[in-house]
Amino acid sequence: MVDQDQNIRRILVDSVGIDSPNAGPFLKRMMNIDADNQKNIRLILDRYGWIAESKIGTKAAEAFFYTIQHSDMTLMIKWFPEFKRLADIGEADKIECAMMEDRLLMWKGKKQIYGTQATVFRDDKKVAIWPIEDSKNVNERRKKIGFALTVEENSARLNAIYNENEQLPINSKR
Repeated sequence: MVDQDQNIRRILVDSVGIDSPNAGPFLKRMMNIDADNQKNIRLILDRYGWIAESKIGTKAAEAFFYTIQHSDMTLMIKWFPEFKRLADIGEADKIECAMMEDRLLMWKGKKQIYGTQATVFRDDKKVAIWPIEDSKNVNERRKKIGFALTVEENSARLNAIYNENEQLPINSKR
């Protein structure tokens, strides 16, 4: 599941280009992969819950994360508390948990904590880092969680604009 999830995204980002006129078939394939993965992960989650990494290994734990991260907000809201509980006790990846928390906050129209999410929300239609709560201390928070890159370095990696004073868009619920 994790290989399929990440491979189609690598093709879209690194080879085709997400905004390319040729991206359509790849986006459709990505949506089909996401739907299949979500169907499979729901069966596991409904039966066992979010399983600790020490019981299933790193790659299977990544499959849980990526499948839920690329799902709808309903599934993410349902399972995030269990994911966070496991991350807090070292049984799930803290960085992945921070990414999901930021995505949930963004989808709720709130400022993110770790600056992991970039999207198109500005009037200029350029990809930018979603606004961050207490941006002055974001790199300290990132370092504490274990991120290797600062928010500035990550925005450059994502080819996204970063403005530490970025405000939430007027209609920020996504």
